[in-house]
Amino acid sequence: MEKNNHTVLIAKTFQDIGYHLNSVHALQVLGGGTWVDSYGEKAVSLRSIEELKTIEKHERYIDFGAAVTIAQMLEMGRTNMPTILYDALSSIGTRSVRNLATLGGNICAKGQKLTLYAPLLALDARLELRNQNDTKNIPFSKFSGVPDGYVLTQVRVPVDDWEVAIFRRVGPLNRISPLSASFAFLVDTQKNIIANIKIAFAGIIVFRSHELENKIIGSRLPLGNKFIDSLVQEAERMYSQQFAAENAEPVLKAQFLSLLQYSLGQLT
Repeated sequence: MEKNNHTVLIAKTFQDIGYHLNSVHALQVLGGGTWVDSYGEKAVSLRSIEELKTIEKHERYIDFGAAVTIAQMLEMGRTNMPTILYDALSSIGTRSVRNLATLGGNICAKGQKLTLYAPLLALDARLELRNQNDTKNIPFSKFSGVPDGYVLTQVRVPVDDWEVAIFRRVGPLNRISPLSASFAFLVDTQKNIIANIKIAFAGIIVFRSHELENKIIGSRLPLGNKFIDSLVQEAERMYSQQFAAENAEPVLKAQFLSLLQYSLGQLT
């Protein structure tokens, strides 16, 4: 179909995608199109490919097709997926947006990272990328964009139990702005000792520090206020150092540090 003199192709099978990627230069790949404010000369939609719209729940993980909508994921219910992911999905847009927006589109949006980026990063999700002849499986932490000629086909989300799972979204309600970001905080303990912790913050910047997490792992509960203050100060140093050359909004750093302080405070 034509949209403002630009062609939007509708793929019905994965083979269609491979054909279009090989035959059309600079082809723009679309999910639900809810984040796209302009179309290239030619684009192709993945929404009608049935094999990309499946959800398969296993004992240790869930495989989500890239064309699954946010609404379809929410239909699984909060008890059937990591609670931090469900809370993030629930915060996305309006009902009409959730009916159109896809998981793949949320992950692959150009520029600013959208709502699901931080929780998927914290959950150590894995991504399947395919072309006609090859399949790549990469950890979410290594994802920097879909390589030319490939499409995102599946997202594998571990379903480990976390004793503390906190998701927060900052910025305007029901829309994305430069002040929008998502925060994810996961903790698992064993015998009152922090056995694992994941902290992620994503918007116009992406912050996750294994160094910071390793400083916390092994700490005995409850955490003391002085220790929490020292961790927040260390996080501020790391954040400032990482984004010193970028024009990141100062309010985002303040919000990240406030959310971190609050979350660590739940461990006192």
